[in-house]
Amino acid sequence: MQDFPLFLILATCFVLSLCCKNDDKHCNVFEWSYEGDEGPDDWSGCYAECSGNSQSPVNIAGANIDASLAALDLHYEDVQIHLDNNGHTIEFEYESGSTLTLHGIIFNLRQFHFHTESEHTISGDHHPMEVHLVHKHDATGQLVVIGIFFEEGNENVFLQYFTDSLPASKDEHFISGELVNALDLFPVDESYYTYSGSLTTPPCSENVTWLVMKTPVEASVSQIQKFQDIMHENNRPVQALKGRTIREHQ
Repeated sequence: MQDFPLFLILATCFVLSLCCKNDDKHCNVFEWSYEGDEGPDDWSGCYAECSGNSQSPVNIAGANIDASLAALDLHYEDVQIHLDNNGHTIEFEYESGSTLTLHGIIFNLRQFHFHTESEHTISGDHHPMEVHLVHKHDATGQLVVIGIFFEEGNENVFLQYFTDSLPASKDEHFISGELVNALDLFPVDESYYTYSGSLTTPPCSENVTWLVMKTPVEASVSQIQKFQDIMHENNRPVQALKGRTIREHQ
């Protein structure tokens, strides 16, 4: 049998090297999005963990009541308003000093941000908006994220402080000296669902304990619409549980 020509071997290697370089270049400039070629179905091409086994959000159904789950232990400080539009969401950067304690471990509230419609679903149904409060344990990098649903109803007093000043464009900011406290975001009923999951945006790191409040809070149609007009549909589709269980604190 005649040997495979050397020039064809070299040409094949050259083409393969170009493909690898193009793939690297693609990921170097990849700007993830919620639609199109950079949408959720394509995130894992550049962020491998986005195709992992413990991804978020999920559909919440058939949760198991767990009497061992503790009530929320929150210690939030009053802070000045600091909003950023990062091109994916509107994010409130929270000053240091506010904490959540879970299983005896203290997590620091770093920021909260919004999604329209909700990312988590309840028995397959979305709420019009969801806020995620992100807490971090600085030594380990572990996260606890609290999700709170919004439903249409009365005007939300907390959102009133800044809904007329939402930064509408990427890299736009709004800062105010007025003091607010994120505790005012929470429903009176503090029962919640919990499961192990991930960030809902790249890099989709699977280091998140989720606490999703069972009871939604109200916001007016106008308030929710202002977020929707800026963020559009910035919700990742629900991910498969893949053997995980969802527990419920009553």
